[in-house]
Amino acid sequence: MFGLDYSWLSDPAYQQWLLKGILNTIELAALSSCAAVIIGLVGALALTLRIFWLDAIVELFVEVFRNTPPLLQMLFAYFTLSTLGLKVTDPSTGLSVPLLSAFACASISLSLFGGALAIEAFRSGIETMPRSIIEAARSLGYSRWSRFWKVEAPIAARICLPALTNILTNLFKTTSQASVITVPELMYYAGQIYNDTFRTLEVMILVLLIYVSLVSIVTFAMARLERWMAFPGYGKGH
Repeated sequence: MFGLDYSWLSDPAYQQWLLKGILNTIELAALSSCAAVIIGLVGALALTLRIFWLDAIVELFVEVFRNTPPLLQMLFAYFTLSTLGLKVTDPSTGLSVPLLSAFACASISLSLFGGALAIEAFRSGIETMPRSIIEAARSLGYSRWSRFWKVEAPIAARICLPALTNILTNLFKTTSQASVITVPELMYYAGQIYNDTFRTLEVMILVLLIYVSLVSIVTFAMARLERWMAFPGYGKGH
């Protein structure tokens, strides 16, 4: 149909490549998403402490990692750090290799990029929540630490879930850039397949459908979570 040829999909090797690519993409997205949320929470906590030097560090972190492309961050981590001497000797070959693998560099880069965006999302959630809630927590004797983790963070997370959904779906899609530093994710194996078969259009259509399916699952799950955790008066809590 339309001249498309998917006969190559019957090859077990290509099926295995696609499966590995999908699993590696999911793993990379899951790790970076979890780390980004943790970084976002810790960064937002640091900003609520109102300490000048700590605010400056967090703001610098946000500006650097939010305003630079994730691909550049991956390339910097994978190539530049090794040129600075961060290498180890591979016991099997005796050759010098980068201290961090390509997968680790991609995970760290995506985590820092997503974390910078998550800090801003959580901060906006904290600033939006009713001040009466914070005052009530203070009057009940909550310490600064317990007030953040037991009151502010849970409510802010509910308020900023739509923003977090955008961040996490973007991180999922950005994993495709990791193929540039040879991370064996979906786009990497897609390139291997169309280089072998010369069926570029067919491979790209299939990869597009896979990404649409995977990201749609994430979006659907986050929408259900948003509805379940809705804060009265905000978003789906109206």
